[in-house]
Amino acid sequence: MTGNVQAEFLRDGRIRLIRDFGEVPCDFVCDGASVPRFCWRVFGHPYDRRHIRGGVRHDWWYAVGGDEKCRKAADQQYREDLKEDGQGFICRWLEYFAVRLGGRSHYKYTHTKGK
Repeated sequence: MTGNVQAEFLRDGRIRLIRDFGEVPCDFVCDGASVPRFCWRVFGHPYDRRHIRGGVRHDWWYAVGGDEKCRKAADQQYREDLKEDGQGFICRWLEYFAVRLGGRSHYKYTHTKGK
């Protein structure tokens, strides 16, 4: 995804888009990359240029939801966005594994098993 994220910071530390960003609509609110504070020196700040575009899109896909296949695609795309934006090989793979392991509870599943 090309282009810059245009957003405003909210008092609670999240951002609100002030312009559409690809498929992510204006007014979408997110927390960027969910990098724990103690990891910022290694991976970068959640709103760092290496995270912001991928983090916004990843948060959008998690908010929209779908099935497990859609979640996996969102996580893989996040890894690709990190690569495109200059995140190093080891860091992007560690971040990918982190969202694969910890992201399930934050993903909006929009189907029920057995249907």
